[in-house]
Amino acid sequence: MEVIMTNNRVFIIPMMILCLLLSRLQSYAAVIDVPADQPTIQSGIDAAKEGDTVLVDDGIYTGEGNVNINFKGKQITLKSQNGAKKTIIDCEKKPETRGFIFQNTGSTKMVLDGFTIKNGTHEFGGGVYCNFASPQIKNCIITENNPGGGIYCDNSGAFIEGCTITNNTVNTSYEGSIYLTGEWIGQLSRAEAKIVNCTISDNTGNGIVSTGYINVEINDCTVSKNSGTGIVSTASYSARVNLLTNSVIEQNSNGGVKVSENTVLKIAESVIKSNTGSIGGGIHCSRTSTIDISECIIADNEATNQGGGIYVHAMLGNANISHTTITGNSAGLYGGGIYASVSSDFTLSNSIVWGNSSDGTHDEVFVSGGKIVIQSSNIGGGLEGLRRQADGVKLIYEDNIDTDPLFVNADNGDYRLKLNSPASGMGPQTNVGGALNVAPVGKRLIMWADIKRK
Repeated sequence: MEVIMTNNRVFIIPMMILCLLLSRLQSYAAVIDVPADQPTIQSGIDAAKEGDTVLVDDGIYTGEGNVNINFKGKQITLKSQNGAKKTIIDCEKKPETRGFIFQNTGSTKMVLDGFTIKNGTHEFGGGVYCNFASPQIKNCIITENNPGGGIYCDNSGAFIEGCTITNNTVNTSYEGSIYLTGEWIGQLSRAEAKIVNCTISDNTGNGIVSTGYINVEINDCTVSKNSGTGIVSTASYSARVNLLTNSVIEQNSNGGVKVSENTVLKIAESVIKSNTGSIGGGIHCSRTSTIDISECIIADNEATNQGGGIYVHAMLGNANISHTTITGNSAGLYGGGIYASVSSDFTLSNSIVWGNSSDGTHDEVFVSGGKIVIQSSNIGGGLEGLRRQADGVKLIYEDNIDTDPLFVNADNGDYRLKLNSPASGMGPQTNVGGALNVAPVGKRLIMWADIKRK
């Protein structure tokens, strides 16, 4: 034994116990190098123990042991030496291949960091497949996987950060290049998924799809130029809450965002622009869903039928839009800016709805059914810009104005308000995209439209 004297206290430390502790710490912090220590990525994982790191050298990895790589439930980190552009998992378009498999553990301590994953052919996740697992997927490029898309999470959550998911293909209308689904099985609690600082673009099919018993948070993402819908969210059985914040949803070919079936979707501080679709070019909310939109710009979207900017057809759910600019949208039939057909409540407040059109007219808002509240907003054309179809509409229209909001440069997508704007300012001052809109001293705060995204 060793005796250590400190501040007149005596600590007796059995050296054998200390050595055992140190050896255990070292065993949980091993680094296995591929290919120096193990010839393939799979053999590196097989050799790893809980807490280890498998570090992969630069190169293109193909063939057995380097595709269909299974973490086998181990709580380890698999990381490239120098990032995704230099470390490539190439499935070579061989049948039934994918990059990685996570199965049968809810642990969030399985980490995949810094790989390009390409040419997977499995119909359920050509890049990454998760089943009853919650991995972290970071700094990856997932591309050219067909027909199963990029990431497929079945009864799983995932934390996806700093990834680019591009040029993947899904062959069904209900899946996406990121597909997240959860079911109620026994006492399994609903899954949680987060997608942060990712780009999901140029995919054939939908961008992100979530369905079933799973809550999804999307933050600081760009979802663009997908041939389907940018984001699709549906719950079917049990109500759930999804969040979309600080993101850009643009140039998707079947609408920007679609939400239905018991989903509560909250969209904040985001830009939804230049999307096209049949019904609801920018946002489509239907059936029993509820949507809450705040501090957003919804611009230059197009619907061939109803709802250029926003389409709401909710039987039981509610819709609330506040602090939002809706401009430059168009519809072939009704509701260039907003189409609202509800049996419950629809509220528009502290917002700008201006410069939208439908069927060749300046149709800003179309309402049919339910209780419609429009207040403290700038509505192009005033009541003349509002169409009502059904006699049963209960409309509350108060404290609104009808005047040019004086955007800084709407033609170039700058929807900040000039200092002399009659609609300047709005309740909580929020800095989004580096621009802050402050009302002139003494002016009533009724509108906020100061978002400018890249």
